[in-house]
Amino acid sequence: MSRVYQRRDGQGRLWYWIDFNDASGRRRRQKVSPSKRIAQEALDAANNATAREEFLGVVEESQISFADFAKLWSDRVLPRVKATTAQRWSGIVRLHLVPTFRGSLRAITKAQVESYRSQRLEDGATPACVNREVSVIRHMMARAAEWELLRHNPLAGLKALKEPSGRTRFLAENEILALLCACEQSRAPWLKAFVLVALNTGLRRGDILSLTRQSIDWQNRIATVSITKHGGAEHVRLNDTAISALRSLPARFDGYLWPVRDGHAVSRAFRRAATRAGLADFRLHDLKHTFLSYHAMSGAQPRTLQSLAHHKDPRMTARYAHLSDEYLRNAVDRVQIGMSIRTENRAKEG
Repeated sequence: MSRVYQRRDGQGRLWYWIDFNDASGRRRRQKVSPSKRIAQEALDAANNATAREEFLGVVEESQISFADFAKLWSDRVLPRVKATTAQRWSGIVRLHLVPTFRGSLRAITKAQVESYRSQRLEDGATPACVNREVSVIRHMMARAAEWELLRHNPLAGLKALKEPSGRTRFLAENEILALLCACEQSRAPWLKAFVLVALNTGLRRGDILSLTRQSIDWQNRIATVSITKHGGAEHVRLNDTAISALRSLPARFDGYLWPVRDGHAVSRAFRRAATRAGLADFRLHDLKHTFLSYHAMSGAQPRTLQSLAHHKDPRMTARYAHLSDEYLRNAVDRVQIGMSIRTENRAKEG
């Protein structure tokens, strides 16, 4: 049963509180005002909102600001996702979403988000980047509706932007040599080993940095990556070059193989080396392209490539398994159809 009652606060002042059950039957107590009239009005409003939700299904939308909701969402959601995902989502919220959506949570509309998307594209962001940002606010609005702060998700049905097909950049043999030479000249003495491991395993930057000496089975030449992009453990086979590169790293007290933990620092060092090597339009992740492309050109079957890449979807592997022009020319030259027939005819005519 709902009621208004008095209670003293920490400073000894009398305040009126309200006590009621919400539509879910949960008991609520709320400090309202020193005025009994205002407290009674608040209780009547709370009871009316409860009745509308219980009997009519009408949810009262919260007046919380988007910035305050972002804090609530971060506290509830981010601790439950991977650390790298939490870091990426937190950056998107802090740098892009909160500065853009300055009003209340309930004021956000699909038209506003589409306008934000258009502006980001005009500012030079890629469709893929914008899709990642919009996916975060879509997640936030879905949670707001689930937590009954909104009547419904205003972004339901919002489609993602069409993204261009995957990049096809991978290194030729002379470019690999140039890159390794540039790594030897780097101020980061570990960079060459890092590049060799990436080229010979196809592992992502974060997975390589997570390796410890205990995660390497040196005898069987297997590396275990505990936390991957897909959330599970992966066992990666190491060839002679990868093992040699890992053995070249000095032992560390913390057990990690690499003296850096910041992926951005690795990317910066790699970009400088790539520039010295004269490599145009080449990124750190393209080392994975190179790894899979060379395996494809060596004759590896699609299922083998998928296993090497640790892809759940074979269509992802198809994006990486690009073949070089030289490989295709050699493949065509190896199969000469009709050549023997023309040669035999010429011999008969002679």
